[in-house]
Amino acid sequence: MRKLTPITDYAWPSDKFAVCTVDVPVAELAERLGLPLVRWEENGLGSATGFSCRLDSGLILFLEEFEHARKHLGARGPTIYVDASELVERGIQGTLAIALDAMGLSTSNVTWLQEEVSLDAARWLVKTAKEMLRK
Repeated sequence: MRKLTPITDYAWPSDKFAVCTVDVPVAELAERLGLPLVRWEENGLGSATGFSCRLDSGLILFLEEFEHARKHLGARGPTIYVDASELVERGIQGTLAIALDAMGLSTSNVTWLQEEVSLDAARWLVKTAKEMLRK
């Protein structure tokens, strides 16, 4: 595991983009990693719990777990997000490897993984963000 620095305020350069979902509860991950757990209400989705952190590499991770998904949809852990630009630059497998290593997880902990075809949507987000900065 690598050193993780908690993040409490962050503006995504392009937008956050889901990489994967894992089977370890977010509260357990936060405790294991020594990171503060945050609880909030997400409009239309209910209670959420999670945390954000910066890795030594500079990659920002945001983990989000919804109470409703755990209770009623069979979710066992959080979805992990990164900035779309990081996903485009590193690719899904590269980003996944860095994130899992940082949290002491393996691919056997992954319950859902972003598909390669979704990189087109990430590229669009990055392109749109760059265009908005130019205006």
